[in-house]
Amino acid sequence: MRKLLVPQKKATVVGRIELPQETIRDARSRSAPAAPRDLRRQALQKMQQRTGMRPTPQTGMRRGPAGPGAPGGMRGPMGRDGMRGGPGGQRKTRLGQVVDPNRIVEVEEPVSMKALSEALGVKVTDLLATFMFKLKIAGKNINSMLTNEEVELVGLELERNIKIVEHKEAMDELVEQLVEESEGEQQMLRAPVVTFMGHVDHGKTSLMDALRQSDVAKHEAGGITQHIGAYQVSNDQGQSIVVLDTPGHAAFTAMRARGAQLTDIVVLVVAADDGVMPQTEEAINHAKAANVKIVVAITKCDLPSAKPNQVKQQLMIKGLQSEDYGGEIGMVEVSAVTKKGLPELIERILLEAEILDLRARPDAAGKGIVVESRQSPEQGVVVTLLVTDGTLRLKDQVVCGESFARVRAMIDDHGENLDEAGPSTPVTLFGLDRLPAPGDKLFAVEDAKKAKEVVEERQRRVRELSRAERSAVTLETLSAKLAEKNTKEIKLILKADAMGSLEPIKKCLEELTTAEVRVNLVHSALGGINETDVSLASASGAVIVGFNTVADSSARQAAEREGVEIRYYDVIYELLDQVKAAMEGLLAPQEVQNVIGHAEIKATFRSSKFGLIAGCRVLDGIIRRSATARLSRDGAVVWSGKIASLRRGEEDVRDVKAGIECGMTLEGFQDIKVGDQLEFVQIELVKRTLGG
Repeated sequence: MRKLLVPQKKATVVGRIELPQETIRDARSRSAPAAPRDLRRQALQKMQQRTGMRPTPQTGMRRGPAGPGAPGGMRGPMGRDGMRGGPGGQRKTRLGQVVDPNRIVEVEEPVSMKALSEALGVKVTDLLATFMFKLKIAGKNINSMLTNEEVELVGLELERNIKIVEHKEAMDELVEQLVEESEGEQQMLRAPVVTFMGHVDHGKTSLMDALRQSDVAKHEAGGITQHIGAYQVSNDQGQSIVVLDTPGHAAFTAMRARGAQLTDIVVLVVAADDGVMPQTEEAINHAKAANVKIVVAITKCDLPSAKPNQVKQQLMIKGLQSEDYGGEIGMVEVSAVTKKGLPELIERILLEAEILDLRARPDAAGKGIVVESRQSPEQGVVVTLLVTDGTLRLKDQVVCGESFARVRAMIDDHGENLDEAGPSTPVTLFGLDRLPAPGDKLFAVEDAKKAKEVVEERQRRVRELSRAERSAVTLETLSAKLAEKNTKEIKLILKADAMGSLEPIKKCLEELTTAEVRVNLVHSALGGINETDVSLASASGAVIVGFNTVADSSARQAAEREGVEIRYYDVIYELLDQVKAAMEGLLAPQEVQNVIGHAEIKATFRSSKFGLIAGCRVLDGIIRRSATARLSRDGAVVWSGKIASLRRGEEDVRDVKAGIECGMTLEGFQDIKVGDQLEFVQIELVKRTLGG
């Protein structure tokens, strides 16, 4: 305490100023001393709100009877003052969330620094210090996203058991709710979903055309399927099957896998004149992995070169044994041209479906799987959907991917409008506000609130994953990014008509990347080529590639003005071949050394003008003045370089053939001795390929 100075003379009151009573009360309340425990109580309340603990009763509040052994103002181990209580009057310990260090801590990926701190019960500052000083990982903050390896390192450093689990979406609860609601619905037989799979150009689409009497194959670019198609085929008895046609090109592996997962029965199409090919084996593996029944259709049996029995033997080696050879696989010989075997193929498919006893609930809420999706300026988001269970109706509220919307319109595979679609019905659906990915599930829901929660959570999840990808920078990725600066690249802007085409094209372009040259996809999206794409291409120096899309008039004019190249493709292998050829053009040519001749030094001569001259005899081949020479002595190469001069007698010559003597000087080398051997190498530049 500091002693204040006391004035020697008292002050004289000159007059008084009368203040309003309200001002006086306000001043007294402001200057009144605060309760000694107010700040502590407020801090305690805030901490309890953060940790979710039960609030401690405050002084002066009424309470029920105290528990046994808590007399009067005492409440359990604490007294009224909140500081001391219980036997011995020990001081109250600090409250907080206590995490057992021995239990397994589960965190959902992607893991943020803040989420890991809360799960471990460790302060963010302590966690950041662990990263910086112990793990030597700098640049982290409270909002940083961590990789799984970094989370494991933290667990080892802090000696904590951390388990990274997959994110449990609200969609799981919605699915469980829908399943419970549809359990009581009556089950009825449904049409089988059949996928036609096989090698490219083996006649899958032509066979389907013959079944549904259409001309799809004539309109396919290059005669191969570029998308997954969904059609419904019926026989004379009114029985129907749903057919999925998947592309056979190697680029569409993911689409074939999706087709196998959507289907009940796989029809493996093998050409009788071509036999088992790489995509045939891949289709067999997809079907076996999906655990679906397989029916083999041996096509092109009308050709003179057809060998169906040889195809059956090849399939037997791959694990598919025909019924003709004592196996269980039904194999039907068919022809799309003569219509041979088509009724038998339908009959075999229906027999397999009868054995499987496929059932669905037509009265339940509609469910489906996205087969294909695209976006157009006129129609918006267009989705090819296969209804797998229940009935989907117009105006239904649906959740699909990141979209929650109403069904505005539905059409069948013949272009007819539909009011409702039952199980095993392929439809084209309109009304979604976001583009779903092929393979996404669609649900018709009544609880709009729950549906919005699901969609918002999915959108947040997508944002978190994209943010995690951007922020996950390690030494490896950093060194890779630095190495990319020295890598030559072809910049492309890719526009496609459907998501099922965009995905495989992007994947194939990424697979073309090598250590020296790569494809840089500046932008990829669905829809036509517009002026914005041209502006982006002009700024980045990219080439615009359109797959089954065209540029509008403003985009064409802008491209002409900016000098931007636009290329159009409708067959995927033509696009990939041309991009590959352009990448090979950027590769530095390979130097190939060809030995063209040998010579031996027979004598040496010294000249004041040329220095030491080697008198040589050509032993074999030919030596050229433009070639590179290697001088060896006692089996070891002692010099390699260019020939300074090559002469025969008094004349300069360009080359000397075997058996002829000549004189030469070596550029920058004078240590020449009799008996030295010379080898002459011609270096040729050979164009390199990505495969080589």
